Amino acid sequence: MSNYMDAMTYRSIFANASRLREMGNAYIQAELQSAGLTGLAPSHGDILACLLAQDACPMSELARRVRRSKSTVTALVEKLEQGGFVERVPDGRDSRSVRVCLTPYGEALRPVFDRVSAGLEQLLAERLAPQELDMLDKLLVQCLER
Repeated sequence: MSNYMDAMTYRSIFANASRLREMGNAYIQAELQSAGLTGLAPSHGDILACLLAQDACPMSELARRVRRSKSTVTALVEKLEQGGFVERVPDGRDSRSVRVCLTPYGEALRPVFDRVSAGLEQLLAERLAPQELDMLDKLLVQCLER
């Protein structure tokens, strides 16, 4: 670090990224509450989105896709299972493994997820031009994948 201002710039980047996440999570929470879904939290979103995109997923694959530890995914899936959104079923190909799939109640979340996704896109589109959004996305991916 060359000087104090450089340190402040880096802290500002992380602080702003954190505030952006907080803004998104607040929006998600408000939308879930308005849809009457009080048993869900933003942390469940990645798992539900993954399952909405495909029928069922082994726990280990789910953990890889959402980039969380297996123990974290297990805890999140247990909470979703208690809420009636998902169920665990034996994996027909591997007796030691289970697959997580949406219940009909979980599948019914699709319109809510579509509305929340569109709202999050709108929040960003109101603040940044399309080229800026593309650049921001590329830069964030670059930061996370190195």
